[in-house]
Amino acid sequence: MKKRHLTLAVLAGLLSTGGGQTSVYAGHDENLQSYTIDNIVVEAEQTINQFGDTVTEQSYYRTGGDVKVITREEIEKRHYTDLTEAIKRIPGVTFQNPGYRGGEYGYQTYNNGVLINGDSRVIVLIDGRRVDNLTSTRFNSGSTSGSKSTGVNIDQMIGIESVDKIEVIKGPGASVYGPDATGGVINIITRKGAVEQKGTLDLSTGSWHKHNYSLTLSGALQDDPTFHYFGTVTKTMSGDTEYVDGETGRTGTLGGSRWKEEAVNIRLDKDLGKEQSIKLWYNYKAGKDGYPISTPRLKYWNEAEWERIILASTVGKLDENNKWIGDPVYGDKKNPGYANLYALDGKVYNSFSRFKNNDWELKWTFDKDNGMESFVRLYYQNHRYSSRDKYKWSLSDDPAADYQARFPGGATAAELKQWIRENLAPFPGGDPALLQAWLEKTGGTATEPTEWQKERNQGIQVQYARAIGKNDVIASLTYDRAKTVAKSYDWDTGKYVESTTSRNTVIGYVQDKIHITDNWDLTPALRYTYYSDYDYTGNAGFKGKGKSHLITPVLNTEYLIDDTLSVYGGWTQIYRPVRQGDYTTLHGIYKTPLENERGDVWTLGVRKEFSQHSALAVHYDWTRMSNAIASFPIWDASIRRYKSTAVNAREDKTSFNITFDHAFDKHVTMSASYSHMDDKWRVKSGWNVDPSWGLNGEDDINTQMNRLRPQNHYALNLSYENQKLYTGLLINWYTGNNLRAFTDRRFLVLDWNINYSFTPDLTGYITVNNLTNEAYQTSYSSYNGLGSSTMPARSVMLGARYTF
Repeated sequence: MKKRHLTLAVLAGLLSTGGGQTSVYAGHDENLQSYTIDNIVVEAEQTINQFGDTVTEQSYYRTGGDVKVITREEIEKRHYTDLTEAIKRIPGVTFQNPGYRGGEYGYQTYNNGVLINGDSRVIVLIDGRRVDNLTSTRFNSGSTSGSKSTGVNIDQMIGIESVDKIEVIKGPGASVYGPDATGGVINIITRKGAVEQKGTLDLSTGSWHKHNYSLTLSGALQDDPTFHYFGTVTKTMSGDTEYVDGETGRTGTLGGSRWKEEAVNIRLDKDLGKEQSIKLWYNYKAGKDGYPISTPRLKYWNEAEWERIILASTVGKLDENNKWIGDPVYGDKKNPGYANLYALDGKVYNSFSRFKNNDWELKWTFDKDNGMESFVRLYYQNHRYSSRDKYKWSLSDDPAADYQARFPGGATAAELKQWIRENLAPFPGGDPALLQAWLEKTGGTATEPTEWQKERNQGIQVQYARAIGKNDVIASLTYDRAKTVAKSYDWDTGKYVESTTSRNTVIGYVQDKIHITDNWDLTPALRYTYYSDYDYTGNAGFKGKGKSHLITPVLNTEYLIDDTLSVYGGWTQIYRPVRQGDYTTLHGIYKTPLENERGDVWTLGVRKEFSQHSALAVHYDWTRMSNAIASFPIWDASIRRYKSTAVNAREDKTSFNITFDHAFDKHVTMSASYSHMDDKWRVKSGWNVDPSWGLNGEDDINTQMNRLRPQNHYALNLSYENQKLYTGLLINWYTGNNLRAFTDRRFLVLDWNINYSFTPDLTGYITVNNLTNEAYQTSYSSYNGLGSSTMPARSVMLGARYTF
């Protein structure tokens, strides 16, 4: 074994005792069997190749780059309850969460999103298979025209107990997964039953009446050790979440944010020989999550402000005779504290979002060569979504007529305020019975689908891989058919109208990883992508951009300079087709069709070992999009004002990550990191952009966009383990926040946990999220106002895990 291999093995072994806390080297996984990849034999004590890359069952797809792996060991020692909790400790990965768990169907702004190096074009995979739906309206443009999200809420995909590893690839360093993975890839690798029969029972309870229950069983049949099984059943629930208001420092309750979810996962594997196997996988996850849209702003949470907010949004403007003369006033800029009206959604009207996923996959692996699989895979996804969004703080759809009917001849300001006080204002101490009476009296504007919105994916993938001399060649072909069946309410007819949208995709891929020398890999690849036109049926059909196809090249390389230093670099061409949601806000009277997104991404990185205990990794990428889709305030002559509109624009984005891992001794390890990202946009000529955005001034559009996220992200991951005791602390520090979008210039968020093994089979634990009860936000909505997306306050969970 080379000196480098020995050094990395020692470092990996030390860091794995800290629960896999290193972000460069993965810890030991007892279910990982020996296999060969890139001429490296992978055993339990060594899970890295000669370049310092963490090796997993599917890492042969990778072509170099910044890759982080979260192991099952870390998941269990840190007691992550969902994928977001696990992934947020990785440098360069950020989440945009409105402060609650659920989300409104069809609105990206009000759903959780993940970004890698500031880019939302992230591909989510389960066992190397894409799980997005090209016809999805789960995350359409809504109020964020041209959203580039792939339409996946990762916390709704699969239960955390079913996850063996999480592979996060920054940038398009695994180009096999598609030409639109600009930000990167999140690959969720599921658990497989080992030979040993084993079961676990995990129970925990804590803040806000939150409870988690999970049961897992795995092993192999006694009379047939080649037949492996794994199964898990989980259930999680919580009452209303608390939050710390960033403007006042007070703790409030996000009424209506309670949720309940359950999951079942079954995986069966049959080994047909040394190189052949069959896998049958089934996944079910369902939940009902409350979503009050926005956290209340407590400085407006009093009787006087409620009267002002509701009066403005109910009857609009009144003249000196108390006659209605204008439209109701919506939005925080015109009606400060407007976001408090959303409290009615969750607390009074019990708005909710539901989802139910049923997925299965059948995979026949007919050969393995140098760790690479040749297989045929069939899959089917059936995802259903439903919601009730009941809101009614206006008197009616015609405020003027309703006001005059209720108050013939007008009403004095005092009379109107008294009526609001008795019937509307949910200020502290208000009578809920009056609110219910008002609801029954005025009805309400409601979206209550009688049937689920259905999203389906079905497809087949064929892959063939072969090692030919110094060449590891992979070729694959995937056919996917995506379909959405939706029902929307037609207010003109008073009936639900059904529409269907379908789109077919073919992705072909050829990659050759050339081992030029023992220290140098060069990996060229070609991708072919075909997208059919949208097949749409409904009351207002559209054909969209039309079918398109393109071949995109990729070139990556890794080079080992010496036993302690390696570098990597790559270039890939990006291609993302225009999606259904992008068409909803074509520019005003021009109706200019949007073009498919095109661009290039360059990556460069270096890894350096300073000793057998310390390692440094630096990653840089540059994305240059010639046809990115973004929303700008464009002049619309038909309405004679600037309107936020989706247009094609040029985007120039750079990101930088640096990570330092160190093992102080066999008990204490750490991983420290820093991330920074900058984005520059230029609107193409011919558009009249709102001058208040200052495109030619110092405070230009790029300044505006970069204000919507912290400029700097520092993270420190510490762990200590000594015999029966394990404890870990995750510190996230966000700085450079602009006060136009955040309630503070910096946020320091701490998550801590401690485990103690009473016996080899019984472990007790405590987890604390947001240890210092910090008021912080990860997203901003100008419509809802400052601090309206505050994240949860401090929560404590007490639990036990029993192995049998």
